[in-house]
Amino acid sequence: MNQKYKRIELEKKILDLCETPKSAKELSVLIRVNINTLRSKYIYPLFRENKINRHLRKYKTIKKI
Repeated sequence: MNQKYKRIELEKKILDLCETPKSAKELSVLIRVNINTLRSKYIYPLFRENKINRHLRKYKTIKKI
């Protein structure tokens, strides 16, 4: 398994978990990734791509119509 495959799988897992609002700390515990790494490498890029939304310190997947 290469890094790109692992990254895609983790992004999918984050999007699935964010169906219900979750904080970065909750996500880091569930995925077992350091919170700082999770935020810088996964959450912020997903946020910039408008795949997740942030409200009251919780991240939620944006529904596509």
